[in-house]
Amino acid sequence: MRQLLACVLFLAACNQAEPPPQSTLPAPVVAGPTTWFICDGVDARSVFVFERDGEVIRFSEYDKPNGAVVAREDYTLGDPEGAAGSIYTPLLLAGADAGTIRETNPNMLETPAAAYTPRIAEVRLGERAVACRWLPRTRVFGITGRRTFVVHEDIDGDLIYTTYDFAAPAAPAIELSENGVSTAFSAEVRAGEEMVRPDGAEFRFQGAEGYAYTLTLDRNGAGSLAVTRNGAPVQSEDVIAFQLGDAAGL
Repeated sequence: MRQLLACVLFLAACNQAEPPPQSTLPAPVVAGPTTWFICDGVDARSVFVFERDGEVIRFSEYDKPNGAVVAREDYTLGDPEGAAGSIYTPLLLAGADAGTIRETNPNMLETPAAAYTPRIAEVRLGERAVACRWLPRTRVFGITGRRTFVVHEDIDGDLIYTTYDFAAPAAPAIELSENGVSTAFSAEVRAGEEMVRPDGAEFRFQGAEGYAYTLTLDRNGAGSLAVTRNGAPVQSEDVIAFQLGDAAGL
C-alpha cells in the first residue's frame, strides 16, 4: 500500500494522469469456474453468487427463504471507474450496460487492514440495487441451501461463527464497527478452532447445550456444514459456494 501511494504521488508531481482505479476483487482463474464473490442482500430476500471463469462472469440468484435458484445469467466486465470513495465495475450483457458492482475503496475504510475480503457495498442489476452483507476480518463467507454463514475474527484474532437463516423473518440492516453491514444473526458461536489439512481446512465451534458446529472446506471448492449434539449428528448441509478471506490458510 505504501508503494502504491508513493507511485501516485510521483505521477502527480510529474503532472501525469493517475492510473485507473483497481478493484481488489480476485483475478480470474486460469480454467474452471470459481466463486468470485457473494452478495447476501441485507435489504432484499436474495443472495447473489458470482463465479468467474476467465472473462465470463456467471451469476446465480438464490431466493430466501427456500434457497431456490431463481435466476442465472452470464456477464462480461467493463472497465472499473473510481468516484466518491468507491470503485464501480460495470456488468455487460451483449456489450450493453446491465449492472454495476460497487466496491468500497480500501483506503476509505476505518480499518483497511480489516478488509480480508473486498467490501462489496452494492450490486445493481438493471434497475434493481441490493446492498451486501460485509463483516471485517472475514475468513470464510458462504451459503448452503438454508443459510448464509460467516467465519470472521474479532480484533484479537479469535474466530467467530455466525449464521443468517433464510427462513428467518426479514430484518433491518444494521451498521457495525469498522464499516460492517449486516442484519441480526440467527446464531453466533465464539472461540472457534481452525485445522489446516493438505486438502483444505476445518473450522470447529463448540456451542451451548452440547451443540457443535463443524465447517469443512476443500481446495476443490466443495464443503459441508455439520451440526452435532453431544457427539450425535443433528444435521448436515452441503456448502453451495464460499469465498475466502485473504488471511485464510487454505
